[in-house]
Amino acid sequence: MNRRRFIKTAGTGALLAIPLIKTACKSGPDFDLIIVGGHILDGSGKRGFQGDIGILADRIVAIGDLKDRSARQKIDANGLTVAPGFIDFHSHSDDELLLGGTAQSKIRQGVTLEILGQDGGSMAPLNQRMQKTLHASLKRRYKIDTGWADFAGYYQALEKDGMISNALSMIGQGTLRDYVVGQEDRPATDTEINEMIQLAQTAIAHGAYGISSGLEYTPGSFANTREIIELCKAMNGKGIYSTHMRNEDDTVIEAIEEAILIAAEAGVDLNISHMKASGRRNWPKLAEMLKRMDAARADGMQVTCDRYPYIAYNTDLSSLFPLWSREGGRKAFVERLQDNSLEADIRAAVENKVTKIGGWHSVMVSSVPNHKARKTMEGKRIDELAANSDPYHYLANLIVKEKGGGEMVGFAMSEENTSSLMAYSHCMIASDASSLAEEGVLRRGNPHPRSYGTFPRILGKYSRDDKLISLAEAVRKISALPADTLHLRDRGYIAKNYYADIVAFDAANVIDLATWSNPHQYPKGIQYVLVNGQVVIDKEKFTGNLPGRVIRYGKS
Repeated sequence: MNRRRFIKTAGTGALLAIPLIKTACKSGPDFDLIIVGGHILDGSGKRGFQGDIGILADRIVAIGDLKDRSARQKIDANGLTVAPGFIDFHSHSDDELLLGGTAQSKIRQGVTLEILGQDGGSMAPLNQRMQKTLHASLKRRYKIDTGWADFAGYYQALEKDGMISNALSMIGQGTLRDYVVGQEDRPATDTEINEMIQLAQTAIAHGAYGISSGLEYTPGSFANTREIIELCKAMNGKGIYSTHMRNEDDTVIEAIEEAILIAAEAGVDLNISHMKASGRRNWPKLAEMLKRMDAARADGMQVTCDRYPYIAYNTDLSSLFPLWSREGGRKAFVERLQDNSLEADIRAAVENKVTKIGGWHSVMVSSVPNHKARKTMEGKRIDELAANSDPYHYLANLIVKEKGGGEMVGFAMSEENTSSLMAYSHCMIASDASSLAEEGVLRRGNPHPRSYGTFPRILGKYSRDDKLISLAEAVRKISALPADTLHLRDRGYIAKNYYADIVAFDAANVIDLATWSNPHQYPKGIQYVLVNGQVVIDKEKFTGNLPGRVIRYGKS
């Protein structure tokens, strides 16, 4: 245990025994807010204790018996469990958080910090071509007028009209490559690698955290191992490399070895995103995957992973197609799908991929943004939609109509493996999803239920009902573990002088309600959520407060 963790987790009894000093010239309440009578789980994984929490401005300033102290506001937490705000280590709310209080599905789960810029894609840096594409999309979808090109501008846009939760962003390796190399499938030159390094260093100076990769997506997938190692060296040994690995099925062991090599050679920490052994024939590989991670830790590396508590993943429909068919962007991809001379090769690759997943019934269409009949397609399996026709032709024609777009849910993982990861000490719980809403512009498609249910599901199903892990351990995996993984200061624990990001929930009844067929449902049991000392969720209702902040690298 390092000194930082010892100081904040050791001696909870000592915290209880330390009263605030009362002064003779007191002119107002002792606190802005007191949370009274809750069962406190401080994030460390230790057993909880009964107590009160005193908050001044955005900080926790007292923990203990505060029944005789005064406050401007009190929250009665008797019968509730009080925990640090949950940290979604792998989030895709990069544009949704620009909408202020609209994006509510995460905050209603108790998430007070979202880690953006995942899978190799971030909202900066942008060259002129990328700026034009992104900002036209934001204006079309959300009526947002923006124009940033770097992280400083993106962060300013996030904070402009208030944030429903805190956020920080990683730097997308795919975004850097798109900026410098474009969509070409070729090695980057030394000059291009140096340009990407300079862009990464500027992003870090603007407050971005670490580098993420999405090595099953274009154009990040076109980078070789050396290129990624050199790019990660831009962090000067002080950051984290978080990777959607090059493969998550037949060659997943080799992909883990590459990820470990990259982090070791660059001298940075490693996180493996949405850890999985995809496809029935690969399910037995999970034990070896975890063994490789444990061996790297034994060699002195910091190695973690994250995973959502569901047996299906969510990604682009285009991911079913071979990488070479996607080179050059969506327009080139669609043209190849219409080239009869390429059909046999593309079909063979797609059918092989679908067979590994479990067949066409394992592929569910979750969104088709442009198709007039999308409401009759979203939430349906490809074999159901194709009926008696050829499912490959149905899928290819659908993607052509959608101009290369569309998303899917793939039912490819086992419940046994999912449970093993939920229990794995070094696995964080993360949604791998955007923050959406039951109503309005963010009620879209038939999304993966993880957008609405990830964190209540780990507390309710896996901890309380299945008794897979203790409640204290579940809380650690969604608060302190991600905070420690990112070396965040003053967040992730309930401790004196830490930021007052706090969740109070009903441990006996908390549960996710979102389902595969009806995903747009908020959970139940998350009673109160505080962000930087302000109440954002009050008795399961949104207050309208927007106290969230961008957390910049090197600053709280």
